[in-house]
Amino acid sequence: MDFIKTNYVKLVQRMGPTIIHQIIDELYSKDVINLEEKDVIQCETVGTRAARSIINIMEQKGESACQLFVDCLRETDKFLYEDLLNGSVSAEQSEQNWQRMAQDLKRLYGSAYFQKFHPLGEDIDIIFDLETTFTDALFWKKDIRNQKRGNMTLSECLDKLRSPTAIEGGAGKGKTTLLKRIASLWASGGCQVLSKFKLVFFISLSSAQRGIYDTVCKQLLREPYTVDRNSFRKAVQDLSESVLFLLDGYDEFKPENCPEIEELIKHNFKFHNTVIVSTRTESVSNMRKCAEMIVEIGDLSEENSRLIIANILGPELSDDLLIQVRDSETMKELMKTPLFVVISCAIRLGDTSVIPRTQTVLFRTLYDLMISQTQYKMPRVALETVRESTDVCGDLALDGIFQHCFDFYLKKQLHSEHEEVLLKSGLLNMHTANRFNPVYRFFHKSFQEYVAGRRLHALLTSSKDSEVKRGQQYLSQIDNISDICNKFYHLLMCTCGSSKQAARMVFRHMATVKCHGRLLSAPVESDKPSGVVDCDQEQISQNMEELHKLEESNMESFVACALSFFAESLSNSELSSELESFFQDKRLHISSLSIPAHLSDFFSHLPNCLTALGLIELELFGEKHCPGIPNQTRKTYIPQQAVSLFFDWTHSLNSIAVYLNDFERLSKKDIEKVEKICCSAKSLRLHVTRSRGISGKLPEVLKRCKPNLKDLVIEETPLMLTDEQHIVLMQRLKTLSISNLQTERPEGGLMEGIQNLQNVKKLTLNNIKMTEEDAKHMAKGIKHLNNLTHLHLSKLEHIGNGLRFIAEAATSRARSLEELELVDCCLMEEAVAVLAQNVNNNRSLATLDLSENHLEGDARDSLDKLVDELGALSDLHTLMLPWGESVSGSLPKLLKYLEKLPALVKLGLQKWCLTDQDMELLAASVRSGCLRELQHLDLSGNCVGSAGWWAFVSGLGGLRKLRVLDLSCRDSMQPESRLVNELARRISELLALWKVVLLNWRLDGDDLRNLNKGNTAFGREFQLLVSPDTMEDEEVDEDFPRLRKTKGEHASDVTRRGGRLL
Repeated sequence: MDFIKTNYVKLVQRMGPTIIHQIIDELYSKDVINLEEKDVIQCETVGTRAARSIINIMEQKGESACQLFVDCLRETDKFLYEDLLNGSVSAEQSEQNWQRMAQDLKRLYGSAYFQKFHPLGEDIDIIFDLETTFTDALFWKKDIRNQKRGNMTLSECLDKLRSPTAIEGGAGKGKTTLLKRIASLWASGGCQVLSKFKLVFFISLSSAQRGIYDTVCKQLLREPYTVDRNSFRKAVQDLSESVLFLLDGYDEFKPENCPEIEELIKHNFKFHNTVIVSTRTESVSNMRKCAEMIVEIGDLSEENSRLIIANILGPELSDDLLIQVRDSETMKELMKTPLFVVISCAIRLGDTSVIPRTQTVLFRTLYDLMISQTQYKMPRVALETVRESTDVCGDLALDGIFQHCFDFYLKKQLHSEHEEVLLKSGLLNMHTANRFNPVYRFFHKSFQEYVAGRRLHALLTSSKDSEVKRGQQYLSQIDNISDICNKFYHLLMCTCGSSKQAARMVFRHMATVKCHGRLLSAPVESDKPSGVVDCDQEQISQNMEELHKLEESNMESFVACALSFFAESLSNSELSSELESFFQDKRLHISSLSIPAHLSDFFSHLPNCLTALGLIELELFGEKHCPGIPNQTRKTYIPQQAVSLFFDWTHSLNSIAVYLNDFERLSKKDIEKVEKICCSAKSLRLHVTRSRGISGKLPEVLKRCKPNLKDLVIEETPLMLTDEQHIVLMQRLKTLSISNLQTERPEGGLMEGIQNLQNVKKLTLNNIKMTEEDAKHMAKGIKHLNNLTHLHLSKLEHIGNGLRFIAEAATSRARSLEELELVDCCLMEEAVAVLAQNVNNNRSLATLDLSENHLEGDARDSLDKLVDELGALSDLHTLMLPWGESVSGSLPKLLKYLEKLPALVKLGLQKWCLTDQDMELLAASVRSGCLRELQHLDLSGNCVGSAGWWAFVSGLGGLRKLRVLDLSCRDSMQPESRLVNELARRISELLALWKVVLLNWRLDGDDLRNLNKGNTAFGREFQLLVSPDTMEDEEVDEDFPRLRKTKGEHASDVTRRGGRLL
């Protein structure tokens, strides 16, 4: 007990969650604590509270229990125990320790053992030397949305290093070689940027075990090592940022094998060491939340691929391979990946006549060479034994992919003959160093995926019903779009590449998959509770649109996957019926920055699929996205490859959308190319974004697109008078949207000519400079738009009382208006009165959004008049109302009206000054069956306390379809515990709920844990949004670390990046 009392403060501060959980497990197994006490400690989400709890329980149990606690501490964290018992290691001794480690590490990194390695396993005699084979790669820096934001060299990347940094790359891009190269450069002293690091640890995460010290000793130093665990931790802690951890292969890492490394990555702010983690592209979402910097390894340049080929093959053989590469577009594409360069060289050593056309063919050729080697090495082995061995290997690989397993312990399970065949062929490699039981691995994860895909193909195309059924069972486990695009992408690609018959079955399966799977990067990261995110009010109003965009992005990736699988299958038109079924009404997105070579085959061989597509999007980019090339040397920024795809009379395209992004100038050649692309479809959507170069040249573009132009969207692009005049001449336009235009409206331009757009159905004006006089001109024009169904106006700050005239023009006579959005448009009582008066003329109205408008004076009368007339809108599904003085008095009348609207899905009563009594009225209305179809409810900015919210939340059970709920308060509020408990229960029950917003609720760690418990149990996607300044500092500092604002980053950017994730 003396030990605990003496070191009480240090124990509370230094026992982390991992150590505490290990100790309580040990104490529970020894019957020192019971189940209830164990649960009490584990429920403490703050580390210091958990430490106090376990110490207090031990002291109450007496001397023997305290001694057992100390014994467990000694076994679990010897460093902490010895540090508390004997005091810290001296500074002089600590320096000697890290200098000794640095010498040993540099000796290792400079040795042939580390510098030279077999990239394809030891049975294929190709050796890489880091000094001669490695070529510096180009890197792409990426933002939090995973968009590329400029390139950099290795030196620039190391110079701007932030911890943790995630190195992203596809299979075989050279991530491992890169990290080994960094370690080698540090050891040689040849890189000035790396000289600031005193220690550099290269760790393979796939074989990380126990703790950091154990892993380092096993992989890099020796066991036992002269520097003990206590001294090692002291040195690493003292050196802080001067220790660099190079962690390779997070996609193959099992956090439960080494929780300390997981903590080092995900909570790096606690360790202060510098961390670089490599991971495959499909797994980068696991790092996106915690990474301070994300960089992607770029494609291998032609020069670098030639250098690698020359280093491996020598002059004679390399010349022949380089000629093949020059003459084959497929080979050029494959040579952009280092692993495929090496495999091509290996194949070249065995067979000079093979020219692989796909990744699968490349792997299959290598696989066949490895098997043929076996027949020479083991001439007495029966072919049946070889076949059985390869089947065993395929099952091993396939089960490993589904179980996320890359290390296999098989000594007792593998028949000796099968083991010999697999090891002699090189299909498996056996690792025995520092191991009691050998570990079997494939030489590369992508090769395991190929072997698994080969086996899945064999099962699906087998003549045995039992094997076909087994193959179908594997496919049925891949039941959502996210898994197809990420976790099982390479498996399915290799399956499709193995035979057209297997590809047909995969495409049929994909056509049946409808579930999106996980959309949010936060839940993908691990199977932990969902996000608690800082946000601003502007974001909240967009959350349903945000979910829709995530689903669209997911579907976009799904289509891209199908195209990759089609290319891999080499099926040309043989699978046209299956692919047509898959592509029906889907959207294909093409970026001019990277047009895959296989798109040409898709357009050529599958015209039926082009017709089946609902929309083809083509994004074209200006000079901002073409760095390193002087503007004056470029005559055009639109690639010829894009023109070749679309400008073909044999194609029958229904609808295309062409995006012109960031064009600072637009040449005559570019305009001609736009015309050739745009004329290829029956219907054209043209989007112009941030393109000053189009200003003044828009008339020429519009003239060429006039025959099929149906939709025109212009964002953040200045318009001249001639531009506006030609816009209103596009009489076939169905949609016109103009956003972020803060120049004066010229006389004789858009507002005066809008009446010419007789066929326009959707008109959107967002954040444009418009005066009251402009509004009057626009109102005159709107009277002539007989086909108008959607009118969206927002952020018109200088319009004065002009909205009254527009409202009168849009609603004064009977028309088929379906959506009317007047958001943040200086809405006044006169305009509301006009809307109320004319409601009967617009009985087809489905959306009425008047949010973000403050009605001056006594707003209740005008709002009452509007509510009185809403009964005529039987199809209304979205109702967002303005706020003003005394509007809460209209609530009883509004609730009576809502009883007649069973189809309402979105309701907004923001800043209505609702009270506790009003919440009771609303809860009673919900209990009576009103609003049962509601999906989005915004009650933010009201004057409700705990009692009112509790009354309302108690009645939420009937809203089974609710997806978004905003209960933010106008003023800071301390919620009662019963309210938090009830809300947590409702979150668990309402399975459709996607987002809950609780701004200005003062919540602590216990509240957040409780609110997320239901989400954890059901494993669904969910976001809880809270204010950063209403969380108690103690909880925020330890369990919900604030997002650090980086240099040059605006505060609003930090907000958009999200904030806290449980």
